[in-house]
Amino acid sequence: MLVIGKGVFVLNRMDIYESSPIFIQNILTTLEGKRRAKIRFGSEYQKNLEFFKNFDYSDRESIKKIQNERFLKLLNHAVTFSPFYKEFYKDVDISKVKSANDIKMLPILEKETVRKHLEEMYTIPKKGCHLSKTGGTTGTSLRFRNKIDDFQTRLAYLDAFKARHGFIHRDMKRASFNRSNIVPPNQKKKIFWRDNKAMNQRIYSTHRCKGENIKYYVENLNSFKPHSIDGYPSSIYDIARFINSNNIKLDFVPIAIFTTSETLYPSYRAEIEKAFKCRIYDQYSSSEGATFIWECECGSLHIGEDTGIIEIDEDGEMLITSFFTYGTPLIRYKIGDKASPSPENFICPCGCAMKTVSRLEGRTMDFLLSKSHGKFTSIHLGSSVELLSTSVRAAQFVQNEIGTVHIYLEVDENYDKDQDIILQKELFFKMGHDMNFIFHHTTNIPKEKSGKFKFIVNNLK
Repeated sequence: MLVIGKGVFVLNRMDIYESSPIFIQNILTTLEGKRRAKIRFGSEYQKNLEFFKNFDYSDRESIKKIQNERFLKLLNHAVTFSPFYKEFYKDVDISKVKSANDIKMLPILEKETVRKHLEEMYTIPKKGCHLSKTGGTTGTSLRFRNKIDDFQTRLAYLDAFKARHGFIHRDMKRASFNRSNIVPPNQKKKIFWRDNKAMNQRIYSTHRCKGENIKYYVENLNSFKPHSIDGYPSSIYDIARFINSNNIKLDFVPIAIFTTSETLYPSYRAEIEKAFKCRIYDQYSSSEGATFIWECECGSLHIGEDTGIIEIDEDGEMLITSFFTYGTPLIRYKIGDKASPSPENFICPCGCAMKTVSRLEGRTMDFLLSKSHGKFTSIHLGSSVELLSTSVRAAQFVQNEIGTVHIYLEVDENYDKDQDIILQKELFFKMGHDMNFIFHHTTNIPKEKSGKFKFIVNNLK
């Protein structure tokens, strides 16, 4: 399986890609990029890219107007076309919901409810949809159907955000650090990247971005000279720390660095900005299609109120309502990530009138340690859990010693043990064949004393 970005390109046989020369692998990556470009950059993308670029984010009334319109339209769609929502809202007088301010009249949507009723939530058939999967830090594998129009609109929003900071997607060179399985496990050559020329993108493997390999990443980045760098802050931080520790002066300065998917700690930001001499702009969304949160030039984290609604409950957990989830409507969805709200009277000096959060807290940085491949965070493991069926309610990885990982799967009566083999194969691919994976099946994975669920439990001393 060759993973590019958040999607999956399945070759007829895994060994076709793995046994091909690297230049053929680059061609395959580019061909897949061309195929995806036809889906990603259609008329809805172009129309919405211009809309989001030109929208007046300083006008609070315009923001509230578009939020109310989109919320009511999504709610009406869900009640009309989703069998689940018809039943879920049977005790709610929907006619009394007049604006986003009335959203608390609706019940909260828990992740376990979604897992049990996902088929009834869908409003579109599987054929012709864009399918997204999530494993995440709860270990619950879910598959969301998205309308192609919604998928293109989300991409347009992300590219408009980057354009505001000077980066023009596809016109400029981009270096991406994500969970892509682009480097075969038995490859000996120190070439840990592949080119997707259709997107003007070089994809760097985060699985190999550690130890003595990092110098090769730095050398290649210096040769490639990307206009932007995006992806996991932990990998970009490791590279930045190597650059700073060895007093390396790069031959290029990116326009910007865009981080996502993991917590951007202040220490990470300082190290990365020192190494690359440019600003970082953090951004939050999700595989499910969560409401966007994005960083402005003043460092504030703005909620994309034109993309949805974010409520923060008493425990700091986010309830998301996303306007671009018509295929699988998400309304007051308890996504599992946390945020700290900004003071009510805070006004960002950047001029944007959208609300802000002061901090994102939901992205755990616990890790497992491989004998030969280094650290693996919840982001990498979450993508492995995505391969499992919805019979898995939750997953937990526990490591007590180097070389062995205990995998606890909370399953229902429909669970097929062949899923163990699928997950084991994927973990061997990522973490190495010198690892030992021991599976345990249970009906309940206990939570911490604090009441929190831990996806990764690292007991290494």
